[in-house]
Amino acid sequence: MCKPTYAILLFTLLSFACSKDNDSVSIPDPVEDWYVVSSIDNRTWALQEPKSSQGNVSYLITGSERAIMFDTGTGENKGQDGSRMMYKVKELTDLPVTLLLSHFHFDHNQNVAEFDQIALPKLSYLFDGVNQDNIYEFSSSELFVGSRPTSISVSEWLPLNSDIDLGDRYIQLVNLPGHTNESVVIIDHEKKSVFTGDFLYSGALFAFDAGDLRTYLRSMEKFLTIIDESYTLYGAHGSPKVSYQYLLNSMSLLKCIIEDDCYTESITTVFGKNATFYSSESDGTYFYLVHSD
Repeated sequence: MCKPTYAILLFTLLSFACSKDNDSVSIPDPVEDWYVVSSIDNRTWALQEPKSSQGNVSYLITGSERAIMFDTGTGENKGQDGSRMMYKVKELTDLPVTLLLSHFHFDHNQNVAEFDQIALPKLSYLFDGVNQDNIYEFSSSELFVGSRPTSISVSEWLPLNSDIDLGDRYIQLVNLPGHTNESVVIIDHEKKSVFTGDFLYSGALFAFDAGDLRTYLRSMEKFLTIIDESYTLYGAHGSPKVSYQYLLNSMSLLKCIIEDDCYTESITTVFGKNATFYSSESDGTYFYLVHSD
């Protein structure tokens, strides 16, 4: 064995193999830096994907007995240990993890195959939509863009508007349609935290049918009967925290689009589809109505 001198750094000792017969260097594979993980509290983490095309944020919500992974990202990264997301989840918890999608769009579901346990909210049309093997098949409109994943195996149906016990921690699911029919938010009333998916996030919001504008507005009005300004809101894109005022401003813009004339309007395209872009004249909120034709 050759002997290192005092001038060799500890990094060199750990990284280089020293042999009188072999001078080759063994360099470990680089650790992926795709996710930016931040702790919301000692049981909750935000997993941001700032390098993704959609700027996604997913959330790991844990109790003492189980964990909920809320969304599973875009799948655009290379990953490590044979996975694109589960490897990062395992760094944060050793609890059994159940995946729950905030909704079915392509940029929230691309790593579903890495999760053995997948839950859906117990909405009647979803519950009736599985086959005898508990397989739910996604439609192209539910994915919005692309054709994968084609389906999921549903292992659990989570109730709406009821306590769900994660072990010393309770959460509730609330269905708030508008962005999509199946959109749900997670509320932790004790911690006063709300995970809003694409129902509300830091950026322009989306609807996909003219009738969804009124649905979206009704959902926002319902949401305001459940939470107040003391709650912290966490969205699924961009900067995780969303201000309560942004919720109020977005609701005002929706009212303007439906009832008044306090907005500007332009025609554009989104993912190759025609869309109407609305912006508030007063507070910097934005809304896209994507047309299916």
